[in-house]
Amino acid sequence: MTLPSRLGETTLGDLLAALRRAHATGTLELVEPDQVHHLHLRAGAVQAVESSADPRRFGDLAVAAGLASRHAVESAWGVGRARGFRIGQSLVWRRVVSSSARDRVLDSQRLARLESLYRVRDAALRFRSARALPEGTAEQAPLGARETFHGRPRRRDHGRSTADPARVEALATLGFDHDPGAVLLRRRFQELVLTLHPDRHPEDASRGRGDRLRAVIAAYRLLRG
Repeated sequence: MTLPSRLGETTLGDLLAALRRAHATGTLELVEPDQVHHLHLRAGAVQAVESSADPRRFGDLAVAAGLASRHAVESAWGVGRARGFRIGQSLVWRRVVSSSARDRVLDSQRLARLESLYRVRDAALRFRSARALPEGTAEQAPLGARETFHGRPRRRDHGRSTADPARVEALATLGFDHDPGAVLLRRRFQELVLTLHPDRHPEDASRGRGDRLRAVIAAYRLLRG
């Protein structure tokens, strides 16, 4: 199978669709001037995503989801480092979160990283047939076709007019430049509400935070409807 040399010649959705049809196993690399992103595939399905384009770490996501306090995460990180645990393992071992809750956070993190790569406009492309999975990701179930492709830009969509100004503005409010699909839309909305809700930040009752929260809620209602 021959892939384009640059992402600008196609779309990430088309690349992943071609690799899925070929049941490819290996690593797709998106090489930008200042960073390299890795999408690990097993039998054509996305198994893991390595990217600094979405820098949120497991502990940050666990706190944002209300699963653990910042103190619990920092404590688990210190204990885990001494025992050779990853932060998620340490939080489960210390019974701060359940294993199922940890897996949900890991899925959220993987989807957020994939979403960030869909926003990359151009990069050199390489596909390597043999590269080890990141530590701890072999246990995760690979992403399904709907999670990988639904609402994602494809080359066949180029030229279609979808520029409803209200929807474009609402998507931008939630941090998207295209329709991410219902699942990712809901997850992003929940993350933002958890981050901005005044009950989680009693020390910061700034008007700006409240205005931002109201804008997020209004944008989500418009897009969901």
